[in-house]
Amino acid sequence: MNRKNILSLLLLLFSLCSFILFSQFEVTYASEYRALDLFTQKRPYDGKGLNQSSDAFAPQEEVILYAYLTYRDVAVPNKDIAFEIHGPVNPLNNFSLIETARTNTSGIATFSFRIPWPAEDPETVIFGTWKAYASAEIAEVRVEDTLTFQVGWIVEILSIATVDENLQPQTIFGKGTCVGVKLVLRNIAMISKMTTLAVVAYDGMRVPFGNIVIDDFEVEPGKTYIYIYCRLEIPKWVALGMATVSASAYTAPLDQGGVPYCPEVSTTFWIAARDVAIISVVPSATSIVTGQAVYLSVVVKNEGSATETFEVSAYYDSILIGTTSVVSLPPSATRELIFVWNTSSIPDGTYIISAVASVLPGEIDIDDNTYVNGAVTIGLMPVYAVPRGLTFIALLVAAAIAMILIALLMSRRKKKPPQNPSILLHVDVLP
Repeated sequence: MNRKNILSLLLLLFSLCSFILFSQFEVTYASEYRALDLFTQKRPYDGKGLNQSSDAFAPQEEVILYAYLTYRDVAVPNKDIAFEIHGPVNPLNNFSLIETARTNTSGIATFSFRIPWPAEDPETVIFGTWKAYASAEIAEVRVEDTLTFQVGWIVEILSIATVDENLQPQTIFGKGTCVGVKLVLRNIAMISKMTTLAVVAYDGMRVPFGNIVIDDFEVEPGKTYIYIYCRLEIPKWVALGMATVSASAYTAPLDQGGVPYCPEVSTTFWIAARDVAIISVVPSATSIVTGQAVYLSVVVKNEGSATETFEVSAYYDSILIGTTSVVSLPPSATRELIFVWNTSSIPDGTYIISAVASVLPGEIDIDDNTYVNGAVTIGLMPVYAVPRGLTFIALLVAAAIAMILIALLMSRRKKKPPQNPSILLHVDVLP
């Protein structure tokens, strides 16, 4: 191949590559001039910008979709925009919708619909993430944008529970006490929502006995906790048994046009006659030597109508011997507790023994929570080990035994044979 042919071939390849690159550049460059922005009416979080999210919608709320079409940042009027909407994926009914609208002189096409609310399982079908698409064509170049938003209860009470004064779970309350309520709320919107909260309590006869209304409570986006304690007092006239407390959230006070944000939630608790008692305290001995252990038998009884857990403490005078827990004692049941009193460091004297059961919330009869037994005497030696008559006889017997032993010893000494006398040998030496 000569030089001329080689140059022609190189020129052809260069022209072809240049055309391809130029064409691609032109397409990219041209597409950058075209733009479509899909957004909603939910300012300030309306989803403006490419592939952004809009603020949340409630069931049956109107959704207005806007598609803004521009070329070189100038509005494009009289162009058809395709809208496509899909609800959350679920096993019952997957909602979808496709429509077309034309841009106005401002380059905006508008399409609106309401979030449906089916008769069966609406929350399963409707609640979740929705997706919206918009697309158009300008000079055979397609432009599009996507948008997502949440559908659900804008403010929802996730749970309600009854609590004690320490905000710990409690389901049994006595008359004259206060039932605490813990609410857990969630706000799926992107901004704070002002809420009116209402809490109402009913006894077992559906007679209301307490209510709380909180106006202008601000619920931040996400999950928040609020605690209401000792506002629902249980009067002494309420019926015993299963009671109910319910809570609702409203968009505003009802006299100012408020409507429910979400369904009401409720829970049950027990109103009981609460009464525990100490029915006996028995020490193992009433007169002991210092250091000897005394075992105290304490019998408790649940005289109320609900299973109870409480503390029992034993004392000598006003000094604590020990404390133990009585766990889950059924109504009308008794239980024996054993306390060990170590007297090794107790001074000599007489002490009063007693036992005290802790007072339950709402317990009215508290006189029987304390039981006093009597006296226990502690000394270095027992005052009387046996009765006086037996002591005198024991002394006589001991004296008699001692005299007999002495007599036996004396008699043995008399009968003992005399030992051989010493022999003195005297020798006279004759001269």
